[in-house]
Amino acid sequence: MPRYFFHVRSSGDLTRDPDGAELPDIDAARKHAVKMACRAWSERPPESQENNETFEIADGSGEVVLRVPFSEAFAERAVT
Repeated sequence: MPRYFFHVRSSGDLTRDPDGAELPDIDAARKHAVKMACRAWSERPPESQENNETFEIADGSGEVVLRVPFSEAFAERAVT
């Protein structure tokens, strides 16, 4: 099963995910990013909630295969 890494880009800074997660495909990785974004948002005090963060999902070779803005994740989560 492939491993995906969920790096977070915020205000130009990149926080790398050193562990990643084994998931069956890129669709599962996207769903995982949506869940993580919503959880991270809900755990922050309102004054520290930034809406300019993006997950940069990388594959095992380090190539970014998908970008998921937190704002997109919140909008998607609200619909489901």
